[in-house]
Amino acid sequence: MNRKDFMKSAAGALAAAVAMNARRAQAARRTGVDKPNIIYILADDLGYQELGCYGQKTIRTPNIDRIAAEGIRFQQHYSGSPVCAPSRCTLMTGKHTGHAFIRDNGNPPDRRNPDDSLFFPGQNPIPPSEMTIAEMLKAHGYATGGMGKWGLGYEGSTGDPNKQGFDLFYGYLCQVHAHNHYPRYLWRNGKREFLKGNDRTLNGEIHSQERFVDVAKEFIRENKDQPFFLYLPFAIPHLSIQVPEEFLNEYKDKIEEAEYTHRGYLQHPYPRAGYAAMVTFMDHGVGQIMNLVKELGLDEKTIILFASDNGPTYDRLGGSDSEYFESAGRFKGLKGSVYEGGIRVPLVARWPGHIHPGQVSDHPSAFWDMMATFADIAGTRAPEDTDGISIAPTLLGKGEQKRHAYLYWEFPSYGGQQAVRLGDWKGVRMNIFKGNRVIELYDLKTDPGETSDVAADHPEIVKRIEDIMQHGRTDSTLFPLFRDPPTPRSARAISPARPDALPKDQWRLVRVDSENTSNGKVGSAAIDGNPDTWWHSKFSGGADPLPHEIVVDLGDACIIHGFVYLPRTDGGRNGMIGAYEFFVSERLDDWGVPVVSGVFANEKKGQVVEFPRQKGRYVRLRALSELNGRPFTSIAELDVLGKR
Repeated sequence: MNRKDFMKSAAGALAAAVAMNARRAQAARRTGVDKPNIIYILADDLGYQELGCYGQKTIRTPNIDRIAAEGIRFQQHYSGSPVCAPSRCTLMTGKHTGHAFIRDNGNPPDRRNPDDSLFFPGQNPIPPSEMTIAEMLKAHGYATGGMGKWGLGYEGSTGDPNKQGFDLFYGYLCQVHAHNHYPRYLWRNGKREFLKGNDRTLNGEIHSQERFVDVAKEFIRENKDQPFFLYLPFAIPHLSIQVPEEFLNEYKDKIEEAEYTHRGYLQHPYPRAGYAAMVTFMDHGVGQIMNLVKELGLDEKTIILFASDNGPTYDRLGGSDSEYFESAGRFKGLKGSVYEGGIRVPLVARWPGHIHPGQVSDHPSAFWDMMATFADIAGTRAPEDTDGISIAPTLLGKGEQKRHAYLYWEFPSYGGQQAVRLGDWKGVRMNIFKGNRVIELYDLKTDPGETSDVAADHPEIVKRIEDIMQHGRTDSTLFPLFRDPPTPRSARAISPARPDALPKDQWRLVRVDSENTSNGKVGSAAIDGNPDTWWHSKFSGGADPLPHEIVVDLGDACIIHGFVYLPRTDGGRNGMIGAYEFFVSERLDDWGVPVVSGVFANEKKGQVVEFPRQKGRYVRLRALSELNGRPFTSIAELDVLGKR
């Protein structure tokens, strides 16, 4: 480096240091605390109205209610996405889902089950180029710890929390692993810590929630003399319903249970009581953290925030009952939906001596604001390429609170969705994968339940929202939202196109082993001529083990010489069939031996299987194994080759 470049570099470094010191001094003047501790607690799938301070009548949450009473409660706070991984990505990186790296759940395609009961695929990892809150605060002198469910990269990947700024991470790296709260092991900084007495059945000796709280308390004690950032992304009340008996007894026989058809996850004998108990159990852990902070004399040095990653679960999945608990309150939609019920979530914050007690705020805010907020409070700066606005002025009642020009969500799943909040207007676009471009419009001021679409009355607002949906985002190769518009059903063809594919106008679905009615991935989708819809057999928990099968009546006797299998067409790969058998028969009660068997390639395109001509009216495809080690099957489209 020459002298001129050295002087420029030195001047730049000096300017940056001066600016940093100025921000630290400003933060200290505003709060009276240089580098306060930050504790952010995140519930998993907790609905807007599942806390007492938000109107819950049945489930008791005294400690979280105390945070609200002694601090501030936000009534218009939003998660980053209606499902787990992308929501956590927006939180950690300060970018909404139009810019975030992770925009949907999903596992890396190269992560295969090696027949190891301790293996979990982990989610798509965030890359090194993404800066997290933990990295930002660590660079500013904070000790950083995370305990709970991560979901942004598997062990050793670029998304491993220890490579994303966390000095200590303890918990689940993979969301699938977190579907059981009595795991065989949890991760501690890249190493498995085995939990004695746990075997991933309904009950065990050590509940993961207890361990998260215990390790968090250890972290607080070890770092009480320096500034720390503690991230607690709890795994409850996400299913399965599992809770220690002492908390279950608070609700058992006090909450009326009801008959229901169990789908997914482990089945609990008292699902309503068990679910309520999980929320109260989580609240108990929050209380333990608050009590320790006070005991150590850190109350006035520590801000504690609590939120949820998305809305509550649907269709009594795993025994949950969002309707019974009125979990989403007056809001439309649940988890998986960009309507308010899927993304409007609780946010409460407490900081004695700094946040005035008993406040209620209607300031619209979202997960991607947290990075800017924590930077503001700590006296540092968030990265320039983020979407957040600090809500510190609202929290502290000091300074001018800036507002977003708009809030934006996109969700490349559940049919493809977009949403924009523009002032009190909310624009929603659903079923994008089916070619829909129509925008629904709601006035949240008069219609927070999104019951009346007023798009026809306000075309100018719809146009502004449409422009944001087009220009307020960047494309994602990993999670594409817009695809080529679907062709009319009469013109559809499976790739590769086959002129000898039998027309489906007389076809009838006779049988599938199971179907995922909770999210519309039913058996009939495998033969509807639409490659953008698909059948899933049930997920793990309530699923029968493989093999799974689908049986179709072709409507008349045909001469059949092959079939085409098309796997699911979205970004995921789970459910892709491995080994298979295919049968042709003239009678439903006499299948005989398979006419062909084999193993499908791990390719997301139509795969042609041909065999000697057979006469039959009925066909049966049996999936004997799944390429990713998952216990369910998926078919986007099944075509049969032949002639009537």
